[in-house]
Amino acid sequence: MKGKEIVLESRPAGWDNVTAAGLKTGNWRTLRPVVDVDICTGCGTCESYCPENTIYVAAPDGKACVDYDYCKGCGVCANECPFEAIEMKPEAEYVGKGG
Repeated sequence: MKGKEIVLESRPAGWDNVTAAGLKTGNWRTLRPVVDVDICTGCGTCESYCPENTIYVAAPDGKACVDYDYCKGCGVCANECPFEAIEMKPEAEYVGKGG
């Protein structure tokens, strides 16, 4: 089977416009990135490296924000932050606390 390509003829019903970016995945995350806004400079490094585009620098304060509905908790943002403004914390600390 060397070189054989598998082609999906059509997507299942209802999945035509679904992408990974459209699926909420935050409910199975075990770690969450927490931004220390006192340290964050808004440089955008985290935003550039996030594989899911769930962390972004937002107005009006120009600090990093995380969309926890879609963040998978991979930790790339925390690892790449040159100012160490992002810390990965256990999700259990936030369950049921509205944020």
